[in-house]
Parts: sequence; C-alpha cells; structure tokens
Amino acid sequence: MKILFQLKDDDKKRQTFSNILIIFILAMTTFMIVGMINSDEKFGMESIFTMIILPLLMIGLYIPLTKKTFVSTLGIHKRGGLIKWESIKNVNYHKPNEKGMVIVKILHTITSRDASADIIINKDDELLNVFKETVKEYRNTKKKEKKSGK
Repeated sequence: MKILFQLKDDDKKRQTFSNILIIFILAMTTFMIVGMINSDEKFGMESIFTMIILPLLMIGLYIPLTKKTFVSTLGIHKRGGLIKWESIKNVNYHKPNEKGMVIVKILHTITSRDASADIIINKDDELLNVFKETVKEYRNTKKKEKKSGK
C-alpha cells in the first residue's frame, strides 16, 4: 500500500472535536489519579477501572476519528475504514456550497450492501483535480484487472 495524498478539509470538525475530547479525558484522568493519591485512600478495583482502564478505552475509540482522510493505492481511507477501489460503484461531484466546498458522494458496497460516504474538498484546492484523476485511474485499472482475471 502506498499513500497517494491526504485530504485536509474532510472531517475537520470531527477531528477537532475528537482531539479536544481526548485531551479532556486525559486531563480528567490525571486530576482523578492525583486526587486519589492525595486523599490516601486504598485503590479498589472499581476505582482502578474508573481512573485508568475506562479513559484508555475511550481514547482507543476516538483515535481513529482523529486521523485525516487519505487516498492510497488500496482505496480511500476515512475514519479508520477503507473504501476499496473495486467496491466503488459511483462517484458524484456536487456543486460547491456557499463556503466553496465540493461534496463528493461515493456510492460503494460493503458486504453486499450499498453504502454512501461523503468527502469534502475545497473547490479551489488542486487536490480536487488530483482526486478526480486518481479516482478515474484506479477505478478503471481495478475493474480491468478484475475482468481479465489478473
């Protein structure tokens, strides 16, 4: 797998919110541990779970949401998931909205079900043209390979 490029405008709000939430969880965990140590209480299993394991699990859940969307030779990676080139049925480029952002709607299949994913790219960004060319190239080559049996 080779990473071709990253999309910087896609999922900005979700990434920012996830980063803030992770920092908040780490700060609260630190305050809870320091408060527990200063109070000279014994550590029970439920307090260890509440102070250490639960925040680690929450951080583990939010880490994939902090990653940027990127395009690779395997497909489009969004929020820790992969949309393979072979599974993409259709790609629609909508007109730019009032903020100058183009919403790209990708129709693809996941386990024999149709699903849709939205990607947001700035209309003035050169990545929009690069994205269009990459989608054309990789969708066509993957379909030809699949049909020819290679």
